[in-house]
Amino acid sequence: MLIPLNKSRSSRDRYYLANGSMGSYGAPADSASHKCQIVNGIDKGYGFQGYMNVDYFLNECDYAPKEAKDNLRKELRKLGYSQY
Repeated sequence: MLIPLNKSRSSRDRYYLANGSMGSYGAPADSASHKCQIVNGIDKGYGFQGYMNVDYFLNECDYAPKEAKDNLRKELRKLGYSQY
């Protein structure tokens, strides 16, 4: 799964919802952080430039665009995570 969360001309400012677990230790059992992560940049075969925890992205990441955060909440609700 690789779901785009925003549109940007700059590749480093593009955020995606991806499979994987990033920083999920200590998170509640029903947290999306156990199965999803946020990635940004472009995957040129070596991996993306940045990886983030879902909860961090929504609550503490002040430089992420509002469009990406709103779209992430919508996508998480579609995946069954109603707490977002």
